[in-house]
Amino acid sequence: MTSALLEIEHLQLEVISTRQSVVHDLSAQVEEGQITALVGESGSGKTLTTLAAIGLLPPAIRVTSGSIRLQGEECSHFSPRQWRGIRGCRVAMVFQEPMTALDPVFTVGELFEGVMALDDFKRKQAREHGMALLEEVRVPDPKRCLRSVPHQLSGGMRQRVVLALALARSPSLLLADEPTTALDALTQDAVMELLQELCERRGLGVLLVTHDLGLVARRASELVVMHEGHVCESGASKQLMEDPRHPYTRGLLASQLPVDGYRADLDRLEGILADPGSWEPQESQEGPVRPWWPSESAQAVDKPRLVAVSPGHFLAV
Repeated sequence: MTSALLEIEHLQLEVISTRQSVVHDLSAQVEEGQITALVGESGSGKTLTTLAAIGLLPPAIRVTSGSIRLQGEECSHFSPRQWRGIRGCRVAMVFQEPMTALDPVFTVGELFEGVMALDDFKRKQAREHGMALLEEVRVPDPKRCLRSVPHQLSGGMRQRVVLALALARSPSLLLADEPTTALDALTQDAVMELLQELCERRGLGVLLVTHDLGLVARRASELVVMHEGHVCESGASKQLMEDPRHPYTRGLLASQLPVDGYRADLDRLEGILADPGSWEPQESQEGPVRPWWPSESAQAVDKPRLVAVSPGHFLAV
């Protein structure tokens, strides 16, 4: 039996009206007690991949090929009714903006009542359950928090409430889309530490979407680096941080971490980025080159393929 909570294999997403692919041949997995991070700049396909894994793709986007398995069950082509049956209890999601993720007209206690009504909890039971979850995510005064409406809470407290609500029905897999974006640096680190503790204590698996490679490097077990819907590089976090092979991975590191030895940076790569969705070889004085690859790279190909450069470490060539 596999311990993988989520397995994505060769996932392809496209815009229905234009038949343009927005995620190309993506593979990733999340195991029990593990954080896997999808890392890349805005528009790289991270959020769409995550929405596909919980059945919330926008109507204009569809899965054209590939596999999405939750605890071994294929669900890439589930109907909306089938997704409703597992969403929240097997897989839950924390959305990007904690300031707008909570309904402003309800107290936190009423929000827990609404969520737990799906499992036939009475009002008192739901609030007791909510109290325990708020304590678990380290909200300082859970009783006061239950009586509060969202605008009375700080950004960090709202994010903890969102996390508690996502855990309310005890899912085994959590999808977190940029959960620290609107928070200050100290709160960001506290939220990441909390996610790591929840993984260890509950055996929770987390698929984390972020553009901040430096933030997740210490917390994530596995990294998948994306650009324009393609996987540039993937592997164990420590391995990618110590030995990044792809120029784009090096560029992300060099733009955030003061590490000597990384010559590549995003400014250097910017001049040869392809148009979004385009994988036509780009011409230069030195001949055709791959999109987002330096001009000294090998001869261009229409689409990259992942090859293993060491056990568990894959690189687009």
